[in-house]
Amino acid sequence: MNKTHTSSITSLLATALFSAPYVHAGLMDSFIDPDDGRIDGSQFILDNAVGFLPIPLTVTDPAVGFGGGAALLFFHESEERKAKRLAGEHVGDIPASVSGVMALGTSNGSNMVGGFHSGNWLNDRVRYLGGIFSATFNLKFYPIPELGATDLSLKGSYFFQDLDVRLGDSNFFVGGSYSYMSSESTIAGQKDLNIDSQDGRLGWRVSYDSRNNQFAPREGTKAQFQVDHHRKAFGGQFNYQKYHAYVHNYRRLSEDWGLGLRADAKSISDNVDFSASIYAKPFVEMRGIAAMRYQADNTALGEVELSYDIDDRWTVLAFAGAGAAFDHDQSLAQTKLHYTRGGGFRYLLARQLGLKMGVDVAKGPEEWTTYIQFGGAW
Repeated sequence: MNKTHTSSITSLLATALFSAPYVHAGLMDSFIDPDDGRIDGSQFILDNAVGFLPIPLTVTDPAVGFGGGAALLFFHESEERKAKRLAGEHVGDIPASVSGVMALGTSNGSNMVGGFHSGNWLNDRVRYLGGIFSATFNLKFYPIPELGATDLSLKGSYFFQDLDVRLGDSNFFVGGSYSYMSSESTIAGQKDLNIDSQDGRLGWRVSYDSRNNQFAPREGTKAQFQVDHHRKAFGGQFNYQKYHAYVHNYRRLSEDWGLGLRADAKSISDNVDFSASIYAKPFVEMRGIAAMRYQADNTALGEVELSYDIDDRWTVLAFAGAGAAFDHDQSLAQTKLHYTRGGGFRYLLARQLGLKMGVDVAKGPEEWTTYIQFGGAW
């Protein structure tokens, strides 16, 4: 695969890391890992008060067209983690907090801007994720798949807060979340249909997380069951429920070979209003399938990923999967599976964070798609 040519990838990483107008020798040293002498952003990100990681964003999803943007990620390290790292201990399995801002746009007029913070507190006993985004998405909408697509424009803002608390010294967490979205939907037709809506959500979940790294895990399991209650009492104008369960498992087949397994299922209650169903109904989310292409009351999918470590920095991978979208009144015999496959690579960009970056190329039922990946795909 020509996209994995070493010189081209090194140039991409250097461009992302060395975003200053010039780089003198002293600064260059902060991007070289003393352990192997290769490009690494750990020291620059963690040892500088203004250390940040600029990430180029490339959008190639068929749903919104081609485009891109950038994100700036700021990493916050606890004193305990810093002390262990400076003492030469391995700290890749100790989560670090991250703040970020981002902006992007695409060829069909879609755009998004916003910021977030992911925090790990009290020695990873409390996990937090929150942010606010404003976006416009111009999509293909399939209300009746047999009749083909129509144009859908979604404009709005989204605010969310998530909090999870570890149960004792176990790998189990209980958590809650709140979100509020204000949106305007326009469905193209002989006479455009414009719908303004507000949606407030309060949810709860139970999760299990034994992964050895939050960005690009090599071993462990992340599993979660979540129930979301969308209510007028929470600031919205609709009353309905959503359910989501998933399992991501990572294991080593040998020192060089790794295997990832993913299973995911979503469902929405049958009392959802049409205005909310435009964006709220689950859709099959897999590499190679456009967003909202296969949407229904329920979705189920499975995916497998096989990886091979060329060395301590470079990894190549191949993946395949299948997913389905079906309504409550459909039987399993009426459900159609949609298959995907593809491959990609990762480079260990920051060894002390366990942070990898790379590219995936995927083929779905309709077309090929390319993704720049920050960490794992799931």
